[in-house]
Amino acid sequence: MNEVETTLSIQMKRMAVTLLDMQQSRFVSASETMDLSALQSEVYNQFFESYIDATLNSPKSVACKFLDRDNDIVTKMNRYVEYPDDTHFLSLANDLSNKLYQIMQTVSNSNGSVFVAHIELIGEDYILLLKLDPKDAVQIDLETLHLKTIENILPDASSRVQKCALIRMNYDPLEENVYVLDKQSDGEPAKFFMETFLQATPIASDKKKTKMLMKELYEKIAESLNEEQTPHLQRAIDEEFEHGKYVELDASVHNIYEAIAPPENREDFVEQGAKLFINEFTDRNPDFTPTFEVKRDDLHVVYKSAEGEILFRYDKGLDNIDVKHDQVSGTYTITVRDADTLGFTLHKKPL
Repeated sequence: MNEVETTLSIQMKRMAVTLLDMQQSRFVSASETMDLSALQSEVYNQFFESYIDATLNSPKSVACKFLDRDNDIVTKMNRYVEYPDDTHFLSLANDLSNKLYQIMQTVSNSNGSVFVAHIELIGEDYILLLKLDPKDAVQIDLETLHLKTIENILPDASSRVQKCALIRMNYDPLEENVYVLDKQSDGEPAKFFMETFLQATPIASDKKKTKMLMKELYEKIAESLNEEQTPHLQRAIDEEFEHGKYVELDASVHNIYEAIAPPENREDFVEQGAKLFINEFTDRNPDFTPTFEVKRDDLHVVYKSAEGEILFRYDKGLDNIDVKHDQVSGTYTITVRDADTLGFTLHKKPL
């Protein structure tokens, strides 16, 4: 088994690929796991990472939970959790792919490849299931200027027809178990993949509630502030919504308004502003549960070069790091004060 780590702290532990030939009524199973070390790093950094990121963060992605703990997919996955070796992984990959093939026979004639992977994302294990519909493309030879057809081109994460699921291997019936991205040709989330294949139902995840509330608080309050005051607002929001903290909507909104209230008319600013925000927010989001655990994925600031050759990432809570961008030259200057108090790690990108 060869593990590969990407720039987003995603470790690929195992992967297998199957083929769904719907037009020929043929399912081609995987006979062995892929040699991950033989693949170029860009495959992970630019391809799989983009799908994983879209599945977690796209507006079209849906956080779900399985309808019951006896779900067939959970049962199959738990066998691999108990025996995490290549043999049981291949069995899992082929079982999941064949299940999707059997269900799709009645509704689709679209051929596709299914990638099944065991990944570790931010310290947690997931099963990635990615169904892609390959297309043909035309390529130009820059030396001869001749054109040629390239077959079986895999679409990127911005393509509209795609199916992707991230399934938590540590099953918890009380939390979201699976993140689903399934965009049809009209751009709308499709229910077939989620409901029929995964047998899952959408839930409002704490991560989405955290992101939604933080964003709307900042945008609403920033309207009434001068530009030089907005960093103070952002710090107040970051401090109130600390990762892992349990918060209550009314109390947190009041805390933010109190933190940035001006000396004059302070009481009116807090009471009237907080009340108006809460009323408008709950009217727009009637299903928003007022108490939840803060879950954030924006705790790091990332500067990355165009081709990913250089990546600089740091905790946004650090106040002794300054990054200045020269718009004219396009260069960045990174200043670290008290650098000897910080730990640095350099990773060389594989050739």
